This record gives sequence, C-alpha cells and structure tokens, in this order.
Amino acid sequence: MRSLSSGSRGNRIILFLIGTLLGAVCFIGVYGVRVLDPSYDDWLLLGDMDLRQHYIGFCHFRQSRWQFPIGLIETLSYPMSMSVIYTDSIPLLAVLFKLLAWFLPVKFQYFGWAGLLSFMLMGGFSCLLLSRFVKNRALCALCSLFFILSYPVIQRMFYHTALAAQWIIILALVLWFFEEELTVVKRTVLWCIMGLLCVGIHSYFLPMAGLILLCAVAEEVMAGKEKALFNGMMELAGFCLTALTALFVLGGFYGGTSAVGEGLGTFSANLNTFINPLKDGKLYPGLPLYYDFQYEGFAYLGGGCLLLLVLSGLILIVFSAAGYLKPAEYIKKHSKAVLSLCLFLVTLALAVFPIVSFDKVKLFGVPYPGFIRKLLGIFRSNGRFIWVCFYLLLLAGCAGSVRLIQYCVKGRKGVIISFVSVSAALLLQLCDISGMLKGKYDYFAAEQHYQTLWERIEPVKDIESYSGFVFMYNDNDILMDTAYYGYLHGMWQNNYYYARDINDAVEMNIAQWNAALSAGKIRKDIIYIYRELEGDIKPAPELEQVYFDGHIAGYKKK
Repeated sequence: MRSLSSGSRGNRIILFLIGTLLGAVCFIGVYGVRVLDPSYDDWLLLGDMDLRQHYIGFCHFRQSRWQFPIGLIETLSYPMSMSVIYTDSIPLLAVLFKLLAWFLPVKFQYFGWAGLLSFMLMGGFSCLLLSRFVKNRALCALCSLFFILSYPVIQRMFYHTALAAQWIIILALVLWFFEEELTVVKRTVLWCIMGLLCVGIHSYFLPMAGLILLCAVAEEVMAGKEKALFNGMMELAGFCLTALTALFVLGGFYGGTSAVGEGLGTFSANLNTFINPLKDGKLYPGLPLYYDFQYEGFAYLGGGCLLLLVLSGLILIVFSAAGYLKPAEYIKKHSKAVLSLCLFLVTLALAVFPIVSFDKVKLFGVPYPGFIRKLLGIFRSNGRFIWVCFYLLLLAGCAGSVRLIQYCVKGRKGVIISFVSVSAALLLQLCDISGMLKGKYDYFAAEQHYQTLWERIEPVKDIESYSGFVFMYNDNDILMDTAYYGYLHGMWQNNYYYARDINDAVEMNIAQWNAALSAGKIRKDIIYIYRELEGDIKPAPELEQVYFDGHIAGYKKK
C-alpha cells in the first residue's frame, strides 16, 4: 500500500474519519452518554473545584451584557469585570453559546460535548500524523488508540477540560510534518487558525504550538528553500498576531490583572514522569514526587508504549551493531529527526526547570534571572510543556516500532508482525490504564443530584429578592455554591476563583464595603457574608444576622 502521506486526499479523509469514530467510541466507553445531556449540569457542580469554576464562569458570562472586550464577565467579582479566559471556560465555545443564549435553557452545559469532540479530533489528527510514517491504514487506526486513551488526556478530561484538548499539539505536528504539501499561503492561514484555537481553548497551548512552528520554519531555512526565512516570518507573524488579537478581543489584557503567576517550578514535571503512573497504573505502583503539585507534569507513557519504545531500542541496537541500520546517516539526511530531538530537549527543559528532581530527590536548581522568571511565570504550570515530549515519545514508540519491524522483515510478514506487536502492546496499555478508565466510568455514568448551600438550608428568606452577595472575607469556601445560586437568580457577587490572582483588588473592595458599613451605609439589596472565625471582620450591629454552616449572613430587613 502506498504511504498515506503521499496518497490521495480521499485516503486521508477516510483515515481521519476512522480516527474520529474511534475517538467517539472510546469517549462513550470511558464516560458514558449522560454527560452529553446539555441540560444535565449536576455532574459539573459536584465535580472538582476547577470543573465548577469553568462551568459557573460560563453561566455568568452568558448572563453578562455584551461589551468590549467581548469576553468580560461582570457579575462574579463586581464591580470588577474579568475575562472568561480566566475561568478556563473554553472561551471559543463560551462566546459561541453566549450568542445563542436566548435559545438555550437556563441549565445548559457544553463541556460533555467538548470532551467528545476532543476525543474525536485526537483520533482523527493522530491517524493523520501516524500516516506520515505508517503505510498500513489498520495499523494507523490501531496506533491512534494510544493517543486517544493517553494518560494525560484522561487525567485532564472533566478536571481541566480545556487542557484535555491536546489534539492541538498533534495538529501542530501534522502542520509541520505535512508542510511540504502546503503552499505558503495555506500554511500561513492554518497557523493563524492555530493561534486562534490556542487562545480560544486554552492559552497554555500557545507556546507549545509556537515552538513546533519554530521547528517548521527552521527546517525550511535549513533546506535553503527560496524565500524560506521571509515565508517563515510570515507564518510566525500570522500566528502571533492572531493569538494576540484573540487575547485582546476576549479581554485577556483587561483590568490590569497580572498575567504572571506565582509558583514557577512548584508545578514542574518530575524526571520520573514518563515511567510514573502515580495512582493510575495497574502494572506497578506509582513513584514519589518532589513537589505534590508536580502532577501538573504528569506524562506517564503506559506499559504498552514503554514496551514499544524498548522494542524499538533493541531493534536499533541489534541491527545497528550488525550494520543493517545506520542511525547517524539517517539523522544527517532527515532534518525533522534533528529538529524533533531539539524540540524534545527544549520542552523537557521548560517542563523540569528551575528545580530539577527525580522522585523525592532534588538534583539541582537553575537560578533564573528576574526577567526570565517573570516571562516564564506567565506559564507557571510549566510541567505541562512535558506533553510535547510525551507525544513525540508516543509517536516514536508507535511509528518507530512499526517502521523498524517492517524495515527488518519485508512484505506481508513484516506487516503481520507489526500488527501483532502493536496489538500486544495495546492490550498491555489497556490493562495498565483499566483501573483509571473504570473509575471515570463509574463516576460519570452515574446520575448525580446537586443542590446549592442556599437552597439546602435557606438561611435568608426571600433571598432571590436581593441583587447581590458581598463576601466580607477573601477565601474560596462557598464562592462556587453562591455563584451558581446567584446565576439562577440573577445576582452578582464581589469575589470569585479565577486562574489569575485578584487578591489585592478583592481586599481593597472588602475594605470599601466595610468602611461603608462602618459609616452606616447599608444597602437593602445586598446580603453580606461573614465567617465565624477569630480575626475576621465582624458583622455591623445594624444588620440582621443569621448563622449557618460556619458563616453569618447579614442583611437589612426590607
């Protein structure tokens, strides 16, 4: 069979559709169909705090009036507006469904369908990527299952749903590996779309896709192609300008919020990440981490992929020693191999620095200069850069083993041996990840029922007649419950949990409300919320006070 990378457009479409179908089947097998009900949001509200943040962020965004920038939410940290980018609500979908808000029910969620789409696109694009190296369509489809059911995707899905869209990394690799088949104009347009997708889904994908684009440009320049540098600059400029424009339009630069986060290095990847299943493998127990937050750099390859990599390594060693393979000559002739290695090393360094550790042992630290630390602090969860390394290794394990086997064993016999080897590795992979998949299915397939704190205990009568909640302390304890209740009843609040720190602004806002109360200026349309903790602000004596669940609701009788 001809290589699909040089085959007809029809072949690629068929292969892409096969991959999307496999992705859909895998998604339903792991998560069931209940999460696809747009009116069923209980599972989101009973999930991880980040998952609630994403959904409730969209809820308030769809209720906020249209203004410019178009991504602003005005009812979660009133009177300060914040961008939907910072609630990680998949801004592209949030804007789309806000446009349709008039036609949607009050309880409406798109996260289940976003998850399904991510699985399908991972299947489709991974099949295309594999077709660049693997000639057999069935083998491409089989290998794509390693990508669809990869550990980082399963870890992120419906915990940080936007970051489960790791098909963006695969798409960027597809654009690079197939660039010679595209005109300069098409490449530039596609990289512009890539910039929009990165911002519209999650901005952490921007530097990853950008580094892959740099590799594509470097390859063109190294090949000495006519106008290669100029064309590459056009692609880079298009990618960057589109991304910056999308950030601006969505409000990423609005309100003076600092893009720099604290904790660079704490959220890094541990050097054991490729062989560390944490709690999610069945073949052997997880390994320790130096920082608890190094789960951000989780990139366990799985037993099956590790087996394929070992198999590839053994074939390389044996046949190179026998003189049948000459890896050094291959690398000299294939700039993509060199650049892929460079990409691997750069993203590995970004993921593990500045505190390099293996297991619980700190190996060494890299003292970043202040401006470098500030720049990298924009992407403080730097462990996520390891995903680029992960997919390069996954590609090497799947495509590399198939290519090497078929190089050593020609004809139909080589195809059969490849198929048996990949199938055996896939079974091992599924065995390894089976506990994780079962846990996901048991949780998400079961029907859940959610009720807010305010509905359960009703501390204040006729609460829906008030216009807003003012938290007189700065902590994320009942913010989510209150925000969802506020959404259902058209109420605002003065604090929320965002992906960026707004503590200074919140503290200033609380001080202003407290000063107003001290001056006897009590608003009849507001419920003031306090905590029963020593050292916290005490309710103004003029307020009616109701004690509930470790909190105090203060209000003025109407």
